[in-house]
Amino acid sequence: MFVALLFLLLVGMAAFSYLEDERPSTRALVYTGAVGIITLMAALRPLGIDKDSLQYYSYYLGQFDDIVEPSFILISDIVRATLDDVRGIFIVYALLAIPLKCFVFTKLSNEYFLLLVVYMSNFMVLHDMTQIRVGVAMAFVFLAFYFQTQSNRWASLLLILVATYFHVSAILLVVMLFFGNKELKTYYRIILAFIPCFAFASVLFNVDLISLIPFDFVQDKLRIYEEIKDNGTADVEKVNIFNAGIMMKMAVYYFVLWKYNTLKAHCSYLPLLLKLFALSYVCLGVFNFIAVFATRISELYGFVEILMVPLIVHAFEPKWAGRTFVLLYAVGIFLLNVVYAQLLTL
Repeated sequence: MFVALLFLLLVGMAAFSYLEDERPSTRALVYTGAVGIITLMAALRPLGIDKDSLQYYSYYLGQFDDIVEPSFILISDIVRATLDDVRGIFIVYALLAIPLKCFVFTKLSNEYFLLLVVYMSNFMVLHDMTQIRVGVAMAFVFLAFYFQTQSNRWASLLLILVATYFHVSAILLVVMLFFGNKELKTYYRIILAFIPCFAFASVLFNVDLISLIPFDFVQDKLRIYEEIKDNGTADVEKVNIFNAGIMMKMAVYYFVLWKYNTLKAHCSYLPLLLKLFALSYVCLGVFNFIAVFATRISELYGFVEILMVPLIVHAFEPKWAGRTFVLLYAVGIFLLNVVYAQLLTL
């Protein structure tokens, strides 16, 4: 029932995006209502419906077997002292993450209903209902990205540091600050087109570049994954670069590159989006021998999928055809996450 309600809400928001002539006040009211509903759904979801909530219950009880940020310990202490119920943690994390992300959506695009749909299909399930510490961190990363588009790198840096307080992996997003947003000339777009080929080659030829990563916490995480792999207690095999989700996202990437000149008029920060999306493929290649780790690091930079997919609307005429494409993409990713990857229990 829970998954069915989430899916119906996703389709409903997509349907509302077709109503271009709706009054701004009505759009704002519907959007705010939808954000409120999904926040409550994430906060009050049944314990165990996702893959990580039971693990967080163990963390709440003080049973740590991984690196846990001080923010989680602080929030757990506050919840124990007030509600004395593990659900309080999910409520706090949902309230911190989802409204902030959805607010930033409205600052970054006029197609915020479609951004919401793409977000619900993937990153809401992946982060805000599973990896909740990453979910809050990425909310501040989204805000950092907004300030990056406004050429305010100091604010972006501060927000990335705040994000790191909620999940240490967010420090990797500092790389974003070194990316410019200048017009991409043809030769640069050709380079970007070849980057996914690097990921394919790294997987196919077993290229290992991990020793070049200078961050200690990355090496610590890798040691944990290597121990799990050696013990045979989890599936941490090489990246399957040909899985449906990766191929769908790659198709979007190449389509946006192809239509760059058309889409640039509707998105002033498109060069920055493409660079970050390309970097997500680099991560798949560099960390390819441990699929879980490679995927999670790739997803940190792949958050721009939420902004990139809705852009496709502007490549179609009439617009309803583009909206339909985005809806089908979102439904496909949602079904992959729920039915194939089983991130949520049906």
